[in-house]
Amino acid sequence: MKLRIRGNSIRLRLTRSEVAQLVREGLVAEQAQFGPDVALRYSIASVAKGAGEAISATLDGTHLRVLAPRAVVDSWAQSDEVGFESPPGAALPILVEKDWTCLTPRGVDDEDTYPNPNQTC
Repeated sequence: MKLRIRGNSIRLRLTRSEVAQLVREGLVAEQAQFGPDVALRYSIASVAKGAGEAISATLDGTHLRVLAPRAVVDSWAQSDEVGFESPPGAALPILVEKDWTCLTPRGVDDEDTYPNPNQTC
């Protein structure tokens, strides 16, 4: 799972296996280790919520938790939709996307990504 924080917004990109894990187990978690005792943890959880409720995030110390309605996650995972996001005007805009294969090789592992629709080969 990739995490991007830009200004006052968060974007998560999940590979195929991570999307499957989110649907199956309801949770995908990662961490970035800054030192022996310091890590930034981040996760996305699929949670049962009432219809119409939006994606949200909390920060607990060094753990960023994104919560998404299970119905939204399940629908997204089974469709060709690239992503889903918080409603317009949200205090913290959040975008969750399927991770696509890079068009330009960067030396990163692209085996578990979704095909990029702009790829011509």
